[in-house]
Amino acid sequence: MDLEEINKRLLDIPKVELHCHLELAFRPSTMREWAIEDGIEVESDEDFEREFLILEPMDDLPSVLNKFLQTRDRLSSLVRIERLAFEACEDMYLKSNVRLLELRYAPSFTLEVFPELGAEGLHEAIMRGCERAEMMYPMAVGLICLLQRIKTHKENMYWCDFAIEHKGEFLALDLADDEVGYPPEPFAPIFDKAKAAGLGVTIHAGEPNLPQSAQNIITCIDLLHADRIGHGVQAIHYEKVIKRLVDEKIPLELCPTSNWLTQAVPNLAAHPLKKLMEMGVRTTINSDDPGAMGIDLMDEYHIAHNILGMSFDQMNQCNTWAAEASYIPEAKKMKVWSNK
Repeated sequence: MDLEEINKRLLDIPKVELHCHLELAFRPSTMREWAIEDGIEVESDEDFEREFLILEPMDDLPSVLNKFLQTRDRLSSLVRIERLAFEACEDMYLKSNVRLLELRYAPSFTLEVFPELGAEGLHEAIMRGCERAEMMYPMAVGLICLLQRIKTHKENMYWCDFAIEHKGEFLALDLADDEVGYPPEPFAPIFDKAKAAGLGVTIHAGEPNLPQSAQNIITCIDLLHADRIGHGVQAIHYEKVIKRLVDEKIPLELCPTSNWLTQAVPNLAAHPLKKLMEMGVRTTINSDDPGAMGIDLMDEYHIAHNILGMSFDQMNQCNTWAAEASYIPEAKKMKVWSNK
């Protein structure tokens, strides 16, 4: 099979994207336009890459997270935010044939620098962008409210309540940022409340290549009611963690390029996506921060197939699991999902 045929077959796979941060899913040409409007010198490709993109492994996860602030600071108007949401959805469909898309965003992340936008205004702008894309393309989009570990308990409880108030538009609650400096246990009361209210729970856990990461996966399942794990790549090193994931059918939202760029894995060839699948873990393939990392979901499928050696049947199985795990309501899901 030549490269052109491989490209076509990979594109033809109807895809599910479960783990994508809206704030980092920008279209590069749009972000460059906004940067120039805001007086940032990005006339050359090199300037833009230096300011906005992560193309090589960085020292650690906090270093990566800090670079995201440059992007966040361009989200200064509801017009921009609606455009961001629409283009993120449109690009997922046009570039990667994504039919089911979950976008997560942290209201606290944007509103801490642009409080004048307001939580309702921010959320409604995102909803408008997503709904416009759903009207134009055969795709279903759902939103996940993301809490930041670095924020206070009081602020995170506020955003949990906000998500519950907008249940149906928000499908689930997530927890992200530095999991080493901010372990999961203190967040248990917040996720008790979210779970009791009927929200799904997916937690960033088991991402950094550090001994405590894998235990965070178990803690998030036991105390935070996680029914999915964001990343979870370090599970590969611990048999007891893999057993829990397999026995309880808890999917991992794996993101190969991101896991390499944050040094969760030493190189792409070492990513355990295929190994975890063959051990019985419900693996899914995702892009994480496609705009900031200069990729799209198709790049992750090329990695899965061409570097990790996954078959088309295996990649289809990943999408079947992802569709089953998606928080998008079943009736809405089945209108656009045929890979059954």
